[in-house]
Amino acid sequence: MAKERYEGLLGGLYRRNETFLILSTVIFLVSLFVGYAFAGLLDPILKSVLGNFKRRLVQGELQLTTLSLFANNLKVALMIYGGGIFLGVVTAYYLISNGIFIGYTAAQFDIGDFIVYTLPHGVFEIIGIIIAGAAGFRLAHVILNFLRGVLKLQSDFSVTNQLKYLFEANQDELKDSLTLLGIAIILIIIAAFIEANLTLAWVQYMKGVV
Repeated sequence: MAKERYEGLLGGLYRRNETFLILSTVIFLVSLFVGYAFAGLLDPILKSVLGNFKRRLVQGELQLTTLSLFANNLKVALMIYGGGIFLGVVTAYYLISNGIFIGYTAAQFDIGDFIVYTLPHGVFEIIGIIIAGAAGFRLAHVILNFLRGVLKLQSDFSVTNQLKYLFEANQDELKDSLTLLGIAIILIIIAAFIEANLTLAWVQYMKGVV
């Protein structure tokens, strides 16, 4: 019974946010492809960014520990989600920039090696980013609905009561956005744990098999 209820909750959450999940997925995956396919054209822009990322690893600013990796990816997820405040424009920007950077980075290595090194944690991390994007777009929808309501406020009624009504009318959508963000954070935690503790063992195993 509990399992059916749990699956029903997740199913309902997906159905209500299907459009935002698809939008986030398309934006991210298209950006990923662009970053990989046009890596040569993007080299003047992203070469220094990738170099700085490597420098942070070498100098220990970004450590390959669960906490450090989680903190870094959590920052990305929160920026993607928070971008919803600006009607989703900033959310789309961060999805595009992260997708392009990951695609560009993949193009700098042998694709087989890149997949082996990133697959175990990358699946959870990418899905987490996509869900954070969907949460940001849902938040943008809440903000847009609220602003529309504010423009229709009537002077002959209590403004406080009207604002309270608007908040209550959009409360479920706001809860959905926070639930999606929570799921994204859980996936990012899993990704960070795998990357910090299991990736090297996975790589050694795969190289032994291949």
